Amino acid sequence: MFKKWWVILIQGILMVILGIIIFNNPEEALAGISLWLGILITLTGLTGILGWIFAGKEHRETGSLIWSIISLLVGLYTLMNLLAAMKAITIIFGVWVLFTGFSLIKSGWTLKNETIIGWIILVVGIFSLIAGLMMIFNLGAGAEGISFILGLQVIAAGIALMLFSFVKKSVKNKIEDKIKSIKN
Repeated sequence: MFKKWWVILIQGILMVILGIIIFNNPEEALAGISLWLGILITLTGLTGILGWIFAGKEHRETGSLIWSIISLLVGLYTLMNLLAAMKAITIIFGVWVLFTGFSLIKSGWTLKNETIIGWIILVVGIFSLIAGLMMIFNLGAGAEGISFILGLQVIAAGIALMLFSFVKKSVKNKIEDKIKSIKN
């Protein structure tokens, strides 16, 4: 499980690159979002499948393989139906932002009397709620917001994946060192 940490690192790097591209081309990002996500999802699925294939039999996870195959198929479908995928992604993303807003509002409301961070979370939740509604019901007005939020989310997820890959590598090294010390 821990030997193929670099697969997660590659996925994270690809996500950060995609996020930078989205930030630098906000108008074009919405028009090309299906293409970029289709490529990213396809490469993520393919990378996961290759990681599974190259992993030793004792390190293969069936769930990881299934998720990678699903990712590959979704990516290929997105690439073949860009316009329909663009509309669907915009609405799905709007729903995701809407639910994120509800969650942040709930958390912020709970914490608002304990710390200033609770108020900040509450305000961010309200903005997320508004942005989600804009994306769902007014696709033209939400285009810029979608590009910004998507770029931010993709970069954050890419950084998280890269950090996770280094944690996996560190754990792998510690396990290997422990095994060596036990053998000695």
